[in-house]
Amino acid sequence: MSEERRRYFRITETVGLSYTVLDEFGPADVAGDAPASDILAHLTEQDKKIEMALLEVEKESPKVAELVSLFNQKLERIVNLLTMEGRLLDQIAMRIREVNISACGIAFTNEEHISEGRPLRLELTLYPEEKKIVSDGRVVSCDPAPDGRHFYMRVDFYAMSKTAQEELIQHIVKTQSSQLQQRQKNK
Repeated sequence: MSEERRRYFRITETVGLSYTVLDEFGPADVAGDAPASDILAHLTEQDKKIEMALLEVEKESPKVAELVSLFNQKLERIVNLLTMEGRLLDQIAMRIREVNISACGIAFTNEEHISEGRPLRLELTLYPEEKKIVSDGRVVSCDPAPDGRHFYMRVDFYAMSKTAQEELIQHIVKTQSSQLQQRQKNK
């Protein structure tokens, strides 16, 4: 165990957790992927051009302008549905799990085996504040769990922003204090 690990409190609690396995240089690139902000900016620019073209066409042929306008509205609805579906998929990917966490790493049971040393991008939701923390991490170990069906994975955080680490430390201290108070009440 490294010196850094011993400097931070470690607690067991329930968090929202999702992860993406990265290659050494970041998320695996998918052909044709573009940042969502680029796509939205491009769609906005196209909407402006369509509106200007519709104004010109409307004078010559109101029916064609109406038809193009209806198609444009239909496309907007499809884009809105796809955007909502994307957000829903993100929410589904985020699973509520019991984890053992500190400011320098996290351990949890997982259905998937991931090789030691693989980099991950982790997204955590800390409750009850629903505070989101994103950090890259590296798998330290991924051993068979006692149930024989899962794996117990330990991940060290790296490249976590100072702000996110401070938020995580504050959350852990607060949660640990609450857990200690609850134990005192139960005695």
